Amino acid sequence: MSDTALFDAAPYTVPAAVVEPGETLSAGRRLTLRQAAQLAKGIHPISHGRLHPDAAPHDNRQAAGLRCRTCHFHAVVGGHARAYPKCKWPNVDAYRYVDLPRVSGGPATDCRGWFPACVDYKPREEI
Repeated sequence: MSDTALFDAAPYTVPAAVVEPGETLSAGRRLTLRQAAQLAKGIHPISHGRLHPDAAPHDNRQAAGLRCRTCHFHAVVGGHARAYPKCKWPNVDAYRYVDLPRVSGGPATDCRGWFPACVDYKPREEI
């Protein structure tokens, strides 16, 4: 403890993260890897609930099965210069983000069409 410190902070400090030398991943790539890990555990990355029993496999994007792109709640939300795929559950007609619990202005809530369907899946024709 130094003379100017009020208490010894050594037991409360956290060591810096050890960074392995090599490739530095972008934020988008880290997000994709986190979402893939959630899907491997059977958790939908947007709803944070279980995957639908008839959902497509998470590790094969061309396999048959239910996917977010065929869901009634999957919608493209327009930005100023771009459009973003979002899950507009429970109300497709809602306009404000505050009315949509699974939507934010960031990329973490972009509902990619290849995602396997969650348990809230509704076919487009049914509703």
